[in-house]
Amino acid sequence: MIEILSGENSIGGNFVRIRDGDKTLVFDQGIRFDIMSRYYSMQVTPQGIAELRRLGVIPKQEWYMDASGIYISHMHLDHLGLLHNIPSETRVYLPSLSVYEDMKERWENSSSWLQLVAGRYFLEIREIKPLEEDENGVIPLPVSHSAYPAYAFLYFGREGTILYTGDFRVDGFLGEERFLELIGEDLLTYLGENPDVRVDTLIIEGTNVGSNRTPISPDDVANMIRRIAISQKSSQAPMLFTLHGLDFEYAYLILEIAKELGFDCYVASAQIAKLLERIPEPPVEINLVEDFVRYPTMREKVSLEEIGGNSFILTSHREIVDLLRDPSFRPAMRSPVAVLSEPEPEVEEALEYDVIANWLSAMGVQHYRMRASGHYYPYQLTRIMSVVRPKDVKPIHTKSPDLLKRLASLSYGST
Repeated sequence: MIEILSGENSIGGNFVRIRDGDKTLVFDQGIRFDIMSRYYSMQVTPQGIAELRRLGVIPKQEWYMDASGIYISHMHLDHLGLLHNIPSETRVYLPSLSVYEDMKERWENSSSWLQLVAGRYFLEIREIKPLEEDENGVIPLPVSHSAYPAYAFLYFGREGTILYTGDFRVDGFLGEERFLELIGEDLLTYLGENPDVRVDTLIIEGTNVGSNRTPISPDDVANMIRRIAISQKSSQAPMLFTLHGLDFEYAYLILEIAKELGFDCYVASAQIAKLLERIPEPPVEINLVEDFVRYPTMREKVSLEEIGGNSFILTSHREIVDLLRDPSFRPAMRSPVAVLSEPEPEVEEALEYDVIANWLSAMGVQHYRMRASGHYYPYQLTRIMSVVRPKDVKPIHTKSPDLLKRLASLSYGST
């Protein structure tokens, strides 16, 4: 039996429970940021797990009853949720233990509700093994998304095969060959090469269904960055990029463009530096800015004063203002440009973009905001359905579930 206990009519906060004989599996257990924003602000903060449960921000305690395993598709908090909320012993399958440990260190040092993200002592935390069927009959399939790593879950149950997509997009920043090289065979490629896999129920996200946002592709973003970078070269001033600490694909794209156009590359964020360490052979040399990356590493560190023109500087949304405020960076600030990427979900960054924009303007920095969605666009649904070929479709992670059902039915004749 499939139960979508949260996420059926909202973007984020997924909680899917599958009861199959003596086995109970959970796919994602995210935070409902839409509810959280109604009750909390900078001045009004959560008092604890019980209050968050009562308001519906996080899953109810009874939803976890008899859970054999909890599978997290990726580490955005609207899917990862608060592991501290899990009330009893069980196994939690995470996309990456090293990513979890890096994030856990920051969460535990936080003075906010983020301290509750890390799990309690009685949880058995395991790392997902992509493209391998585990003891519960689940195969994690890599997908392209704005968080790395990210997975869909294929479950072979007694009464049918279930595919839960998590969050995913059809076209990513890496392209098919690079994705295969760095991450592995993706969801649609796997299903296309294994036509004997018959999906009975598809639980599919629909973030962009019903949205009027312009469908900007990763290729569109790459071309815009190239145009800006080429025009910037003559000024001999740096380009600054902000990105989410899990956005591996976007970070890799920036490095590739730096190599292509002859820009030096610097990183002014420990979180981004650790993300880039996951690239076995970076396309360009990466220099770490010592005032912002303090942990021990084999990579070379430089001071801010050493950064010259024709350079890309990668930093986080939280650190770009500190970077610009630093007096030692001022000589390089002749006519810089900043490219701000919008994170998903935006509320997870807890930032006001207008505030950052005001700082950039005050410091004479021209800035652009770009967002290539980490989710497929509605016009790509026909392609998805033609590969998956499900008997039934259950929408999740969408504000327009009825529209998604209708579009899926029209594109493939699903019910």
